[in-house]
This record gives sequence, structure tokens and C-alpha cells, in this order.
Amino acid sequence: MFRSLLRWLGLDAPRSVVGLRPHRTVEMPCSFEDAYARALAAMDAVLGANVRDADPVSGIIDAEFGMIGSERIRAAVESGDATHSRVHIEARYIATAVAPTRSLAVDALAEALAKDR
Repeated sequence: MFRSLLRWLGLDAPRSVVGLRPHRTVEMPCSFEDAYARALAAMDAVLGANVRDADPVSGIIDAEFGMIGSERIRAAVESGDATHSRVHIEARYIATAVAPTRSLAVDALAEALAKDR
């Protein structure tokens, strides 16, 4: 109700990019374990990233690279069934006034994982 009142008054803020980080999702025709192993290997082979945390139980891989304004990448592997998995890739940056809308690292990792199919 409050939101509709703000909209009626013309005071609602644009919400198109608030809180969004560069991200992509890759569908993989393989098991959870294979998708996790491929994502972990691609973090090093494609990005040359330093893997800070890798948890094969939850499927989350956190990595970072770069010296100035270092970018962090998170890959979260989800299991669909025995022959299908999904990998969500997201870039994370230090706080800045203008949030980046695209990450070359996210694109490179997503394309590498899509190629492995």
C-alpha cells in the first residue's frame, strides 16, 4: 500500500539496478559432483583466481583475483538430478559509487563451463 502511494505521488525511486551484481547461470548436463569439479578447475584454469573457500557439500566456491579493486567470484552449484546441474556465477566488488554492470570474469567462466558440455 505504501509503495502504491509513493508511486501515485511520483516519489518512487527507480529500482532497475539496485542490488544487482553481474551474474550468469549455466545449465550443465552432468552430475553435481562433475559440475562442482569443472567449476573449481575453471576458476584456476580460466581466471587464474585464488580460491579462498571451496565447500563440496554446499557447492559454493569463493575466489578472488586482482590487486586494485579486486574482484571476487562466487560459483554456486545446484543439483537438478543425477544428470543435470546448474551453476550460478556472481561477481562481487568492493563498495563503489557506481556498481559495475558487467564482469568479464563472469562471462569467461560461464562460457568455459558452457563449452565443457
